[in-house]
Amino acid sequence: MAQIEQELLSSITNHDEYNSLSSTMMLAKKRRQYYLRPMKLFIISSIGAELLFLLIGISFFSGFKDIFYKILWTLFFCGIGMGSTMGTLINIFITDRYFNYKAIFGSLILGLIVFGTCNILCFRLDHHFDYFGAIKYPIFFLSKGFLAGILGSLLNGYLLFNANGQKLLIKMGF
Repeated sequence: MAQIEQELLSSITNHDEYNSLSSTMMLAKKRRQYYLRPMKLFIISSIGAELLFLLIGISFFSGFKDIFYKILWTLFFCGIGMGSTMGTLINIFITDRYFNYKAIFGSLILGLIVFGTCNILCFRLDHHFDYFGAIKYPIFFLSKGFLAGILGSLLNGYLLFNANGQKLLIKMGF
């Protein structure tokens, strides 16, 4: 009986198993960061673009009227919503499947779909609220949204799926 307990105890505390478990945990943490990177990057860049759109709206179109709702709309619903959606779609359709130019092109296609849809939705909503100039300047409103979506998707795709872009992300702490 004592011998069986001793064997069981030694198998539980086996250093090889411990090292194997430790290395597996380290790999899992690395993979987790790898999959969180698109989420973080797209959320931060979407919030950045929406902050710029908010400042343009305040400066040139509607001032500080209903500022709480503008902040809620731009930074929370649009910024976090679009960034989360893009990060998730990138992980589902591109990460671990495509690299370099195919992945960057895939990011562009997904960005056109997600950001383009959001741009048109916001264009329609702004016709009710008139916060961001969609009524008086529809071409400006639509073009700034599509341009930001295209540039953001290409830039983030480059950073995520190109070796030089990944090195830059690591330097930035992503």
